Amino acid sequence: MASTRRQDILFHAAKLFSRRGVAGTTVRDIADDVGILSGSLYHHFASKDAIVFEIVTTFVDDLNARYEAALVPGETARQRLDRMVAVSFEAATDHPFATEIYQNESSVSAQPDGSRIAVAVRRANGYWADAIARGVAAGEFRADVNPDHFHRMLRESVWLTVRFHRASLEHDAERLRHDLVAVFLDGFGAQGPARPVSTAAGPARQPAPAAEHSAPLSPNAVDSSAFNDLQRNVRELEEAVRELRGSRG
Repeated sequence: MASTRRQDILFHAAKLFSRRGVAGTTVRDIADDVGILSGSLYHHFASKDAIVFEIVTTFVDDLNARYEAALVPGETARQRLDRMVAVSFEAATDHPFATEIYQNESSVSAQPDGSRIAVAVRRANGYWADAIARGVAAGEFRADVNPDHFHRMLRESVWLTVRFHRASLEHDAERLRHDLVAVFLDGFGAQGPARPVSTAAGPARQPAPAAEHSAPLSPNAVDSSAFNDLQRNVRELEEAVRELRGSRG
């Protein structure tokens, strides 16, 4: 019974935090939403902050466990990233509103480097970075796109997709996964010799050399028009990230 009540408190608190913010939600608000007295809530959690941190740490710890369990020896980098997107959506469905709280609350996302949340988040980010690095090294992904930039844009897009499709995430997860992977990975897939990248500061620069054994051109590889669509989607994602950061003050 105690475990069930505790989970009820975490669920209702997460919902309120995502809608009103942590500062805009009181312990009484949470207790009222659960249907208990405020004093009863303190039997389960020492403070409102304790609730916030349990929501986020439980989510990220479970996410890391799922990423680790989803690793398949010998898989391609694309297969790994595809599976990671699917796993991310599954975890977000099982931990409603946790990712929104992490995005919204600077007190949570700006934890000291040695904190439990910061360590867990770095571990999660490491799974993405490792998959992308392996893909670039194998010639499976493009060599003329900065892998760190791609990593951040892909990861941010996954969690913004969760945020913007929260109401339908469980039902639409497969379609959303397909669309996100198609946009990012088909545009990021190796398509032969990398093109020089023009910059505003000077003449076109040559990209870093590709891996020795590049993957052959796939029949499904996107053309320049599709890549332009990818660039537009990336710009829209960057604008959404800036707006999100601006709303966090």
